[in-house]
This record gives sequence, structure tokens and C-alpha cells, in this order.
Amino acid sequence: MDKQTLLHIAQLSRISLTDEELEKFTPQMQTILDSAKELQKIDTKGVNPMKRHVPFSALRDDIPSNSLTQEEVLRNAKYKENGYVKIYGKIFGAIEES
Repeated sequence: MDKQTLLHIAQLSRISLTDEELEKFTPQMQTILDSAKELQKIDTKGVNPMKRHVPFSALRDDIPSNSLTQEEVLRNAKYKENGYVKIYGKIFGAIEES
């Protein structure tokens, strides 16, 4: 994945990216593509697709109740930014890359 390809995909998606975003997202997109390539190596011959139909009658009633505050949700998050939990890993890169 190079910057030109990512820029082309962004333009097709009608997403404008800054030079800084292109610099950051290009290696991340390559990591996503590499992960998908790994999944394609798995032999799934003879394995039926997993699917399960859940009838609406089996769902619980949606009853509104009190929820956690933003402070309570973020209290134990190791990494947070702008009121959100920051997620890291193979797809998003290491904490040092953000």
C-alpha cells in the first residue's frame, strides 16, 4: 500500500485526507491488508459458514435504565483521548505510533 493508492481509495470514498493523515494511515492500511491476507491462507474446505437465526421473539424487551457516566466508563481505561477510550493492537498500531 502506497500513499497514492490510499489517496485514490480515499477519493473514491469521498474522504479528504491531509498529508499527515496519509502518512499515518498508509502503514495502518497495509497492516489491515496483511491481516486479511493471513486469513485467506486458512483452509476452510468442508467448513460450513456459521450462521444462527435469532427470532425477534427471543429478544428481551428494551427497557431504558440508568447508564454509566462518561467519567465512570473512562475511569479504568489505560489510554484515553478527547473523552474516548483509545484502542490499539495489530490493526491500529502500537501506542507509540499514535
